[in-house]
Amino acid sequence: MELPGGRQRSEFVANAARAPDATLLYTRYDNPITMGFDASSNIHIGYQVHEVSQVVLEGKAIENGIHQSGCLVPDQRPWSVQNPHGFQVLLLRLGTDALQRKLAAFLGAERGRLDLRQPAMADASRAAELRASVFNFARELDVTDRRFLPQLAATATDEICLGVLTGLSEQVLEAERAPAAPSALQLGHVEQYIVANYAKPLTIEALAEISGVSGRSVFNHFLSQYGCTPHAYLERIRLDMAHFSLPGCEDQNAVTLIALQCGFPSLADFERAYRDRFGQLPTLPPAARYRAGR
Repeated sequence: MELPGGRQRSEFVANAARAPDATLLYTRYDNPITMGFDASSNIHIGYQVHEVSQVVLEGKAIENGIHQSGCLVPDQRPWSVQNPHGFQVLLLRLGTDALQRKLAAFLGAERGRLDLRQPAMADASRAAELRASVFNFARELDVTDRRFLPQLAATATDEICLGVLTGLSEQVLEAERAPAAPSALQLGHVEQYIVANYAKPLTIEALAEISGVSGRSVFNHFLSQYGCTPHAYLERIRLDMAHFSLPGCEDQNAVTLIALQCGFPSLADFERAYRDRFGQLPTLPPAARYRAGR
């Protein structure tokens, strides 16, 4: 790392949030800077929050600005970044092994080397959805109750990995559009698993293991059968359980506790989903509020 003389200590800011399969890193420096990085076993996707940088990968410079869809650095590749005016960057680091595991579960195939395209070369809407997922994860980390953090990290990591695979993976994009549908028995196992484990994070690997077919097949069936993804189906179950539980509560902290017990990744996510489903925010019924306030 090359820092201008006399400005090394006071202006470089870095905050990191680490989960088992992912790390989210926010860094800021207010002066020109060039940084070099050794090859690693992780995949990096950088999103500029301010100014424009140039990522140099295998001798090729890739511009990364605040209005662009991010820059991806594959694993096992050294890289550097030039920031002529300083930078603010949200950097997502994903473990290659985790992505390969999820890719195998999604396609129902053995693990293979990841072949990912740059976000700028992907479908614009999918790249935008992936960027939104990363930034939403960062915002939720800043404001959510710490009790939600394990669920938030697991849910966001799986969502982001799925976004990387469905939007950037050459293997997924080149796969057949309509895989064989799972049997009624296989789908029954998935639905029973979701209902019985509604408070737990739902991963791509779990869908493949429980169904016995590829995660992609399960996704396709849920979209055709229910008009939603398995994760949206899971949210419906969680909302039904929360809606059923609220009338019996008397504690003023009941809304937060119910959100935790039903598996929502944050209170804000619970309130949004509940309002969308029932037309109002989740609150205790009047009688319960009266008893709690006595």
